[in-house]
Amino acid sequence: MRTLISRTLWTAFGATMLAFLLAPTLFTVLFSFSEARYFSFPMQSYSLRWYTAFFGAAKFQKAAIETGLLALIVTPGCLAAALCTAHAVARWEFRGKRLVDSLILSPLIVPGVVTGVAFLSLFRILHQDIGLVRMSIAMMVVCLPYAVRAVSANYGGVDRATEEAARDLGAGPLLAYLKVTLPQLKPGLLAGGVFVLVEVIDNFAVNVFLVDLDSNTLPIVAYQHIRDFDDPLVAVMSTLLSALTLALVILFNRVIGLEKLSQSR
Repeated sequence: MRTLISRTLWTAFGATMLAFLLAPTLFTVLFSFSEARYFSFPMQSYSLRWYTAFFGAAKFQKAAIETGLLALIVTPGCLAAALCTAHAVARWEFRGKRLVDSLILSPLIVPGVVTGVAFLSLFRILHQDIGLVRMSIAMMVVCLPYAVRAVSANYGGVDRATEEAARDLGAGPLLAYLKVTLPQLKPGLLAGGVFVLVEVIDNFAVNVFLVDLDSNTLPIVAYQHIRDFDDPLVAVMSTLLSALTLALVILFNRVIGLEKLSQSR
């Protein structure tokens, strides 16, 4: 009986915490389907009016294109850099390895505002005023630790015996890596890609210092919108981005499986 009561209490506690964490997201999703401009509870009517307005708003369309372009630039570049870095950290022994590993993670502990101001000062010295270029470089630095951690974790589950067998059968180092080792790193690369993509789409603290008039990302346009207007358009954007993130996680789980990544650690 005591075990049953304890299990029931822990289940209730877990359900309460889950509801607490999901409440803001559920509120945002509910607000995005409101017919009225202002939120009221209970809601009087539901509508797709604000979804139509969101997809018809030129500023959000342009911001979505700029955000997508930024993601297309940063994600592959960041994964390529992370693959080389993770390989060096996981396979090589050299002096200062711990220091290098710590420096790779350092962008995670620096506040985004500090990072944004630092990059703004750097690009001002370099006379670089193209917003997309500035954001691409900054996001590469900010997102690299996420990708490196994911790929490095995956390296722990790589079977080096298969790589050595390929070498014994006549494959060169590069061919053995591409044909044997790289396919085993697919879970880490996909996980790192999801982390990088979400961070690029969601980042505000760094990019707000680096944008120009021709390149605004979705979070910055959302901030500008809620500063001047009070309607569910930003709730619509948040709902769509949350759905995109959830779809990426589900796709990753279907293609690779989250348990395989956890086992590789």
